[in-house]
Amino acid sequence: MHSPFFSIVLPTYNRASFIEAAVNSVIVQTYADWELIIIDDGSTDNTKEIVAKFTDARIRYIWQQNAERSAARNKGISLCNGEFICFLDSDDTWRPYHLHTHFDKIKACNYEAAFYFTGMVWNFTDRKKEVIFPAPNKNNQVEYVITNQIGTPTVCVHHTILKTEQFNTALRINEDVELFARIAAKHRIIQIPVATIDVIVHDTNTQALEKNYITPQIHVMKVIFNNPLLIDKISAGFKKERILNLRHQLINHYL
Repeated sequence: MHSPFFSIVLPTYNRASFIEAAVNSVIVQTYADWELIIIDDGSTDNTKEIVAKFTDARIRYIWQQNAERSAARNKGISLCNGEFICFLDSDDTWRPYHLHTHFDKIKACNYEAAFYFTGMVWNFTDRKKEVIFPAPNKNNQVEYVITNQIGTPTVCVHHTILKTEQFNTALRINEDVELFARIAAKHRIIQIPVATIDVIVHDTNTQALEKNYITPQIHVMKVIFNNPLLIDKISAGFKKERILNLRHQLINHYL
């Protein structure tokens, strides 16, 4: 068993106003056997100075030239020492029991090398929305992860899986969906029906900044559907329905 038990990869880019809360949410975890790897993807604000305030020896900070989120996450994965790898976005926070919830489930599953995920809470300015994903479809895990678009900060994946399957750096949107589809084709995905993440909705979320958020999603679906590993794991009806749904969203977007 590797030590620490959990490695946490936190990519960031010009999120100085959010990152302190994100890091603090890791420090207060009730499960303490972790390392936090912060990959600063070329920030030009005072992110480095804010991170430098933290003196916890479990935290590492690495700066790189801007190469986008997928490259930053892959860089973090390459530096991980933990048995399981988790992700946290720099504008979101974990609830104090996030790692303990994962650990308890992993232990209950005899430390199976698999893909684990919890639920999340969307924090809008005027309301909150809790999302507990439905139980996975054991007959078709690939279609399940595409349909539900599991949030990256909810997942915890065995290191052997992520050393082989990593984020596609050619994708800027839904890169997590594409990765998770590849993982679901080979490994068991295990749901934990507890909300352990607070997703902070704000004006600089990726989706808010993109003028057209739908067309890149259609491109990602085509990447997934054309992957030889996945072709036989996704039904023709599912592919057609997914593309039609996105095209309808695109029409509504432009209307």
